[in-house]
Amino acid sequence: MTEPAPGYSKLFVLKEYWYGLRPNKPEFVPKDYPDLTGKTALVTGFNAGIGYEVAKLLYSKNCNVIGIVRTETKGLDARKRILEDVADSTGDVQVVGGCELSDLTTIKAVATNVKKIVGENPISIIIHNAGIMPPTNTGTSKQGFDLIFATNVLGPQLLQHFLDPLFLKKDDDLKRIVWVSSSAHFNGFEEYGINWENPTFEGVEAAKRPPATTLYGQSKAANILQAKAWATRHKEIVDQINCVSVSCFPGVLKSELTRDYSSWMHLIKNVLFWDCEYGAYSELYAALSPNLTLKNEGAYIVPFGEIHEPRDDIKVGLTNGTDLKLWDLVESIIGKYF
Repeated sequence: MTEPAPGYSKLFVLKEYWYGLRPNKPEFVPKDYPDLTGKTALVTGFNAGIGYEVAKLLYSKNCNVIGIVRTETKGLDARKRILEDVADSTGDVQVVGGCELSDLTTIKAVATNVKKIVGENPISIIIHNAGIMPPTNTGTSKQGFDLIFATNVLGPQLLQHFLDPLFLKKDDDLKRIVWVSSSAHFNGFEEYGINWENPTFEGVEAAKRPPATTLYGQSKAANILQAKAWATRHKEIVDQINCVSVSCFPGVLKSELTRDYSSWMHLIKNVLFWDCEYGAYSELYAALSPNLTLKNEGAYIVPFGEIHEPRDDIKVGLTNGTDLKLWDLVESIIGKYF
């Protein structure tokens, strides 16, 4: 460990949970978005929920959108709906299927297909939107890792590894990466949100793992650390191309993440949660707002387009090298798939 993690305020945690349910009104909305003609954005998990709304709004601003999905047919259906809903865009929507983030053997081929589509054109925006939030902790990836950590942490970092050569170029005036996190990071482990001895719980049977809420919280804490660590690991070129990498809690939303939850959860969701379009406002603030600059590297964006602080120990972890420790730990796991 870089240094012992400091404690954190439970009152602050409650305050931020309440803010997630009743955030401030969005002020950076579609009418404020720039024209994105000639720009390309990659959005993972774009076939439903927040990802779909993000892709549709980007396309409405003439952006070329590449939707990265697990099931190609679902991606193509989403593309069809977007093209029907937005008739006057000069952009494009293309689909790359076969991206099973939890199966690390699938990621390289996805990046290869992205390269075929992009060619020599610049990539302006990458939004790591896809993820899972299962109600139970029973899932295990093909490589033997906790399914939540594999999908939400290992897969996105491996995908970014393959996208870096396409992205880290001085070829456009807009460069953003958004790592989608959650207020659920408050539920992560005590030491900077991470179970450092074995974050993937490899070799641990599901019945002996922590609850799904803790495992999901760990993955979302990791996403916050990844946003800052990626920028630090690539600082020289990142500064040259003026790229901003941030994490984003989109909001408490009526998304597909809770599709496997109980009926009472769906009742609460329908009453208290926000429509997915509002989550898109959060992610597109992170991706497009001119207010974000290099000084905001690693910032934690909250609904519906503001900067807040993460849990106190994780905030410290962004400055004391803990983020880099997590990044390197993940690299040591995914390196065999480079």
